[in-house]
Amino acid sequence: MQICSLNIGKIECFEYEGKQVLSAITKKSTKKQVFLSALGFQGDEQANKIRHGGSDKAVCAYPVEYYRDWERELERELPFGSFGENLTVQGMRESEVHVGDIFDWGDTKLEVTQPRPPCHKLAKKFNYPRLPVLFQELGRTGFLMRVLQEGWVSIESPVVRSYAHPAAISIEAINEALYTDIPNKELLMNILKLEALSPSVVTTFKLRLAGHRDDSSNRLHGM
Repeated sequence: MQICSLNIGKIECFEYEGKQVLSAITKKSTKKQVFLSALGFQGDEQANKIRHGGSDKAVCAYPVEYYRDWERELERELPFGSFGENLTVQGMRESEVHVGDIFDWGDTKLEVTQPRPPCHKLAKKFNYPRLPVLFQELGRTGFLMRVLQEGWVSIESPVVRSYAHPAAISIEAINEALYTDIPNKELLMNILKLEALSPSVVTTFKLRLAGHRDDSSNRLHGM
């Protein structure tokens, strides 16, 4: 496991179809030490604080292993942080990371809470309308974490999994429950047993079990 890049972003404005879009989806790599609080990295911003950030979604991680494929798909070079992730990570794909896993990184402790919901601003940034749906269909979402212990971190700080959740439900399995294996109620019930699962996903799955119409397979959030 490795942190390949620590990425921080400010809210910026870009144009899409003649309209101005506010977003902090473009993060820039930094080699400086950064303080990580329970609400995220010092200096990092989100344009939509309802859908992004907060204590259960403080840190966004995305696997570096997908970058080359996306460069071919989007026909451009992609610097780390292009997908709005705070951490570009290696050896931490969705099949390798589980809700409830805890990682020690620098002075901090991070707990995995849920997949990262693909953002509609990915489509607008890259002028590629199907891009968020491709993230869902391919299961290449990355994941979100809460901060259990605040502290200073940097790209030089090693990352170690200090706790592997015994239930071992991967981010990959939760993506399947969200987007491709929607009728699987047994899987939903097992996922809902995870104490570390973020409240927003808990609500989505409880509503689905109660028979409410669920549009999570098409829900695209704004960063």
